[in-house]
Amino acid sequence: MPVIVHRPLPAVEILQEEGLDIRFAPKERGSIRLGFLNLMPEKEVCERQWLRLFAQVDVNIEIHFLFLNRWTPKTTSLDHIRQYYSPVSDLLQLDGLVISGAPLGTKEYDEVGYWQELEEIFDYADDIAESTLYLCWAANAALYHHYNIPRKQKARKISGVFGHRIVRPHPLVQNLTSGVQFPHSRHAEARQQQLFAHNEIQVLMHAPNAGAFLAADDLRRRAFIFGHPEYEADTLYKEFRRDFDKGLSPQAPEYYFLDEEGKELPTAFWQASGVQLLQNWLQAWVAK
Repeated sequence: MPVIVHRPLPAVEILQEEGLDIRFAPKERGSIRLGFLNLMPEKEVCERQWLRLFAQVDVNIEIHFLFLNRWTPKTTSLDHIRQYYSPVSDLLQLDGLVISGAPLGTKEYDEVGYWQELEEIFDYADDIAESTLYLCWAANAALYHHYNIPRKQKARKISGVFGHRIVRPHPLVQNLTSGVQFPHSRHAEARQQQLFAHNEIQVLMHAPNAGAFLAADDLRRRAFIFGHPEYEADTLYKEFRRDFDKGLSPQAPEYYFLDEEGKELPTAFWQASGVQLLQNWLQAWVAK
């Protein structure tokens, strides 16, 4: 079924060339209305990666990309924002809200320029959407804001493609099996002991070498993804090269390269499981 967008995002043509049913159709409506608050600095990459997954679910979705009202992005042109995005205050009623991650793992939350506004959005998200899906940095930030679970800086960056154990049965992990692999990429994570012990949160999927991947608050229909099902085949490699070029001496992503020399990249096989994960979220918690 198609994904419908009301603004002519550059990703639309790219994904149509891949054979995906995504439409720029300002007058059409989807059966599910999603807002996507994009906090990533490379917004076009984020748009393309997540629209690719949503375009493969078996639900007719209408997606609106959102920007913060009181924050001016420093890495994306204002022309792009004005042309393709809506202010987050414009959409007062949604079926689902997605809040992306951001590469802010080494900063304290109150050092983030838009932290106060983001906290306000965390507070009213439950009132404007049936369910909220928090991604990566936003997932850890929401755990801190809602449940007072702090982050712990890691001695080295968690980076690689890891196998996961399904911790418990749940609608969000339907049709996924233990061993399912997803990329992780982060410098810090919510303190795992507090996350697992919290009485309002269930950890649903976990990698022994990378920590929690998926958690849920059933009462409030909040879902938290700590990894990256949206990553393209070369995303971890590009991050590794970026950090290397900055002189950060990064370790190569684990369980990622297909050869010992680190030259042969995998296919993005994890995306199919990411589509299933989104399908589960939409059917279990978002669809009316």
